Amino acid sequence: MKNQVNVALIGCGRVASVHAKALCELPETKLAAVVDIKPERAEEFGKLYNCDKVFTDYKEVLADPQIDAVQICTPHYLHAEMAVNAARAGKHILTEKPMAISVADADKMIQEAKKANVKLGVIFQNRYNDASLAIKQAIEEGRLGKLLGSRMFLTWDRSDDYYKQSDWKGTWDKEGGGVLIDQAIHSMDLMQWFMGEISEVEAKYYTRAHEYIQVDDVAEGTLKFGNGAVGFIYATCAYPYNAPVFLEVYGEKGVAQLHGDVGTIKIGNQTTTIVEQVDEIVGKRYWGVSHQKQIRSFYQDVLADKNPQIDGEAGKIAMALVLAMYHSSRSNEKVDFKRFLAGDYKELPA
Repeated sequence: MKNQVNVALIGCGRVASVHAKALCELPETKLAAVVDIKPERAEEFGKLYNCDKVFTDYKEVLADPQIDAVQICTPHYLHAEMAVNAARAGKHILTEKPMAISVADADKMIQEAKKANVKLGVIFQNRYNDASLAIKQAIEEGRLGKLLGSRMFLTWDRSDDYYKQSDWKGTWDKEGGGVLIDQAIHSMDLMQWFMGEISEVEAKYYTRAHEYIQVDDVAEGTLKFGNGAVGFIYATCAYPYNAPVFLEVYGEKGVAQLHGDVGTIKIGNQTTTIVEQVDEIVGKRYWGVSHQKQIRSFYQDVLADKNPQIDGEAGKIAMALVLAMYHSSRSNEKVDFKRFLAGDYKELPA
């Protein structure tokens, strides 16, 4: 039985270093190839992580029989195409969020992975944070009682210069949106993971503080959940600094809160505080500290031939929630989320 997965890392941009470090350190994986369309960046990245196989065309690694899996860290609009081609080549796939920028493309990724009998995973590393896991456990054990509501605030800083340095950030056709799809999606994923099935979405987005982009830099939304609870989302990337994200889950018996990477669970007179124990931060602190935990979990599941904890179906929900908020704002209507998730809405232009 194989005990290590040979992985090709596709895309050597900002977040790739977090992925590469994990792939080099984990016993379950070997960084077997790196890919980037910029030859000098690919070469430099390969040298940095002692990887001899360097490519500028990802299809070359798909043709390599020694490659077992691909890890996708490219611009959002490329995720679906690369994942579908990887599945057809018989490679397992772990992709950064969002898995795609349309429901139809996400569904195609899921279908092709099933057809090829390969694993498909989506990065939502904050589910693996100690505080997130403690809150999820408290909910599942019923310690918070019936869930009544949740609220989320993300106020971060992305300047016009940040967008000018990229040929895809801040665009509808390549990034798929702005603050919701790039920054807030992780916290939105935690909200729906904690609260359960979403039934209805109503939202508005705006471009209020940036001159260089047309995508959302402010957005707010109201959710209704299947259990009758309500959710409220506020996000902006026009704040003066990257403030800690706030996420709360309120129940009949208690309340749980995330403030950055610190969690608190209050039930009656008892308060439990969960602080992430971190020896080293790789990448940006606001990315969280658990990429390596999720990457290891994914490849352990690959080696054991198990379905990944965050597979395509699970990874699709937060992406669809973002897109449902965009649709609600454009249509000035509430969105039936079950129908939206099933692809039963026509895409509206931005």
